Amino acid sequence: MAQSKEQRNIYLAEWRKKNRDKTRASQKKYYEANKELCLDKIKKCQKANKDKYNKFIYEWRKANPNKVAAIRKRYYEKNSAKDIARVRRRQGKIKHCEIFMNAGELAEIQGLYDFCQIFKGFEIDHIIPLNGKLVSGLHILSNLQVLPIYENRSKQNKYVIE
Repeated sequence: MAQSKEQRNIYLAEWRKKNRDKTRASQKKYYEANKELCLDKIKKCQKANKDKYNKFIYEWRKANPNKVAAIRKRYYEKNSAKDIARVRRRQGKIKHCEIFMNAGELAEIQGLYDFCQIFKGFEIDHIIPLNGKLVSGLHILSNLQVLPIYENRSKQNKYVIE
């Protein structure tokens, strides 16, 4: 008896549900045998659907703060020196720029940070990143903007010319 493609797909979906352990074992075996190919496919898919993945990650992090904290803690335990160096570099750049600002500019910057504390869902973004690949900016008022968290995280450490 010949089955249509739709009927075959329905049958396979039901079979996979009933045999979840066999399906997972088979997928794991394939992944281990073709790890680089699978990782390349994942990277290509994520690159092609970047906004979708960034939104998914943002929503997941928002829904799972305890898991995010645990992941961050594990990363810090393995890479504490690297993480501390990153923070110190960033703090050094921020403090270095305070020399060039007057009290009014410092107050305005503090106001931006206060805004983000009051209205959750916003972050301060450096228009020109502090540690960009091509160019590095300063922590000064004219280089700061308030963005929704999703946009700021999707921008990452890049300088976007509009």
